[in-house]
Amino acid sequence: MDSLKEQTINDINYELFSAQQLKWHTLAKNFANQIDPDLIIRSDRDNQFYRDLFNAACHKGFGALPFENTYGGTGGDYVSFCLVNEEFGRRCVPIMSSLGVHVLCQESIYKFGTADQKAKYLSDCAKGNILAAFALTEPGAGSDTAAMETSAKLAGNNYVLNGSKIFITSGSVADIFIVFTRVEDGTAAFIVERDFKGLSIGQKFDMLGMRGYGTSEIVFSDCVVPKANLLGEFGKGRKVALSSLAKGRVTIAAQALGWARGALDGLRKVLQDDKIEHSDSQTYIIGNLLIDIEAASSLTYEAARSIDRGENNTTLAAMAKLKSTDIAMKTADCVLGLVGIEGSKPKYLIERIFRDAKAGQIYEGTNQIQRMLIARDILGDTVKV
Repeated sequence: MDSLKEQTINDINYELFSAQQLKWHTLAKNFANQIDPDLIIRSDRDNQFYRDLFNAACHKGFGALPFENTYGGTGGDYVSFCLVNEEFGRRCVPIMSSLGVHVLCQESIYKFGTADQKAKYLSDCAKGNILAAFALTEPGAGSDTAAMETSAKLAGNNYVLNGSKIFITSGSVADIFIVFTRVEDGTAAFIVERDFKGLSIGQKFDMLGMRGYGTSEIVFSDCVVPKANLLGEFGKGRKVALSSLAKGRVTIAAQALGWARGALDGLRKVLQDDKIEHSDSQTYIIGNLLIDIEAASSLTYEAARSIDRGENNTTLAAMAKLKSTDIAMKTADCVLGLVGIEGSKPKYLIERIFRDAKAGQIYEGTNQIQRMLIARDILGDTVKV
C-alpha cells in the first residue's frame, strides 16, 4: 500500500508556499476535519444548506480571506484562498461553493462599489452576517451575457427590474444578490437586497451534483432597487461580471483539485477497509492521474499568483478551470471503475465527487466556452462570454 500513502495523495508541495499561506492551509484542513462526516452526507442527501457552518467559516476568516483589513477582510492573498478551497473540495465541506460565490460577490463590491456600498455591505459579509449570491445565469443565457433578458429601467429615484435568474448558488438562502441586467446602453449590475419589493425566490433545484448550496431561481417582478445600489457604471455591467468571473474560475479550479485528491483518498480508504492489495494495473492508472493532478495544480496556483500580482490573465484562469475540472471528472470516473460498487457508498465521498465534478465542468463558463476563450487569445476571434 506504500504507493497509496495519504501524504502522497493529499499533501501539497510545501516548498511552493509561504508560511502565511501554509497557515491558511492548515486552518482549512483543521476546520474541515472537525466537521461530522454524517453532516456532509446529510447535506448532500437532503440538499440542505447549513448557515451555522457558513458563519463558523466566516468567523475563522475564510469569508473575506483575500481582501484588505479595511472592511473586515482577513488580509490574505488569493493563493491562500485557493489552498482553502482545495481542502474544502477534498473533504466536500458543505459550504464550499457558497463560500466561493460569497467572496466573488465581495470582489465585485471591492472593485466597483462606491464608498457607501463598501461601508454598508462588506464588513457584514466578512462576518457572515450577510450571505451574498451572484445572479447572472438565466434560462436562455448562461455563458453568453449578451443573451440576458432580465431588464432594468430607471423610474424616478429607483430602477425597476423584471425577469428571472436560474441555478443561482445560495439563491434560496442569500441576503443580497449581485444582479446583472440588460439596459438600453448595454448591461448593468446592481446590489439587490432580499427584502426589496418585487424580489421573490422561485423553485429550489434538486440537482444531480453540487447539492446543499440552496441553489434556486430568483424572480424579479417590478423589483424596486434604489439608484444608490447600481454597482459600477450604468451600461457596463458586463465589465463587472467578467472581472469577477475570472477569479471565480480560479477558485473552481482549486476546488476541483480537491475533488481529484479526494477521489484518490476515497480509493485509498476502500482498499484499506476491504484489505485489498492494489494491482500493477491500478498503480499505472493512479500514476497517470497523479501526474495530471500536479499539472492542473501548477496551472491553478500560477493563475492564483497572477491574481495576487494584479494581472488580469483570463486565459490562464480559463486553462486552470478547464484542466482542473476535467481531471477531477476523470479521476472520479477512474476511481469508481477501480473500486466498483464500493464507490457508491456515501462515506467514501467518491460518488459525491463524481457528481460535483461534472457540475464543475459546466458552471461559471462551460469547459467548451473555456476552450473558445483560450483559442481566442491566440487567434483573436470574437467569442461571447
